[in-house]
Amino acid sequence: MKNRGIFTIAIGKKYARQAKYLALSAMIHAPHVPRAVLSDQTEYLAPLFDRIIPFNGETGEIFSLKMRLHHYTPFEKTLFLDADSLIMGNIDFCWDFVAHKPFSYFGIFADSGKWYFDIKEIMKKTGAEWFLKFNSGMFLFDSSGEARDIFDTAHRYFCGGGEKAGVSPFRGTMYPDEPFFALSFVKHGLKPDDDGGRFSRTLIKASRIRINAVKGISSMYKDGRTVFPQVVHFCGRRNAPYYLREKLRLFLYFFPHFI
Repeated sequence: MKNRGIFTIAIGKKYARQAKYLALSAMIHAPHVPRAVLSDQTEYLAPLFDRIIPFNGETGEIFSLKMRLHHYTPFEKTLFLDADSLIMGNIDFCWDFVAHKPFSYFGIFADSGKWYFDIKEIMKKTGAEWFLKFNSGMFLFDSSGEARDIFDTAHRYFCGGGEKAGVSPFRGTMYPDEPFFALSFVKHGLKPDDDGGRFSRTLIKASRIRINAVKGISSMYKDGRTVFPQVVHFCGRRNAPYYLREKLRLFLYFFPHFI
């Protein structure tokens, strides 16, 4: 078992193509960090990842896989990234966040408003003294029993039925993982880390965006401050032009003979 590495999920051809570019960005900015993928596209991804964990569909909904990652990762310390993420710079600092704790993530505290549910209502139902919103496109965990408990609690909430927590299916089809992780974090008293604006960020509600996946440029104005995320998560359809441009940069960098 390798000590630490990057892990992603790529089920289906679309997500395998995304994982390809995640791997290419890692080859530039984190070439020394092993890469693993849970996928049903093993032949396509084999040249890009050090470990391929075959997926045969036995686990049900895709989002639920995130809550079972501790069963699949080959690493003692895992940096999980969604497949539609790109590494923009040095990520070695990330491992410090799981040096003395089982699970690390970035989130924003919230005690009101709508997320996947009414936050005030869910706090009242659960008796929580605090709550948060977060994006599950990036988090870190180790192989400890404490980390397994966090995953298992999230999965129990998920299996209990999203409707019981007031969660609506994502795009009308599957229940998302993020609210159930958040409930687990609160139950286990696991508060978000202060990442100094260096963890993963999405481009949602961001401005003054400057990114270049080949040169390692990454800055944006988000949540009232300028941040320099070392991973950019390109979720959301409005981010498609940025994502396409960065994938093209990576393609031309690695395959210039196609020009």
